[in-house]
Amino acid sequence: MNDPAVAGRMRDDGMDARWDRITAVAGLLFIALILASFFTPATPDYPSSAEQLAAELTADRSGHQMALLLGFLGDIAVLVFLAGLWSRFRRHEGTGGMMSGLFAIASATFAATILVSEGLYLALIQAAESADPSTLPTIQALDYWVGICTVPAGVAMMIGATGAILGAHALPAWLGYLSGLTGVLLVLSLAGVYESDEESVLVTIGGFGGFLLFLVWALATSVVLLMRSRHHAGAAA
Repeated sequence: MNDPAVAGRMRDDGMDARWDRITAVAGLLFIALILASFFTPATPDYPSSAEQLAAELTADRSGHQMALLLGFLGDIAVLVFLAGLWSRFRRHEGTGGMMSGLFAIASATFAATILVSEGLYLALIQAAESADPSTLPTIQALDYWVGICTVPAGVAMMIGATGAILGAHALPAWLGYLSGLTGVLLVLSLAGVYESDEESVLVTIGGFGGFLLFLVWALATSVVLLMRSRHHAGAAA
């Protein structure tokens, strides 16, 4: 005789596996888009003169537009990825869990700040040909400093992920330690916010190192979720 409770649990497990699979695919797509953006022109160095900015942006306008398009598509993918992770954390920690709640709020702030920065990048590209070139350095400065403001949100996001993984066992423990290390590196980059030298050790190790480690963490998490969803699907079959 079929047990309705067991059947309901199997349906829930199947749905959870489906969400984990969607989360994993979104994470892998995000990584692929980030890697693709490495082959597009970089944002001109800050600070640059108005004439230099206008010349660099105009010379490779289509390349900068492609970089921004890849960034927007990556934003969609990472939002799905973060929402899927929050769903998994909440399932394991419970609806009143603080760490999953912190992850959700910090992820939303992190994504919103990135979107503002990319909006300023879009304004920079559009203004290179149609606006007064003297406005370009101001837009570039805003883009640069808004980008820096993603760091506190990123640190809080990694704290939430670490707490949910290690405390509620939402994912393998080594992913929790990896997210914790990512948060530490991002904190180090905050110490270099007022540094006059952009190539300082703190900025390089903390900022760039933390960014790379976040990509590694997102890739590893996506692979783990994809493998687990396939395992659940095989078990259900």
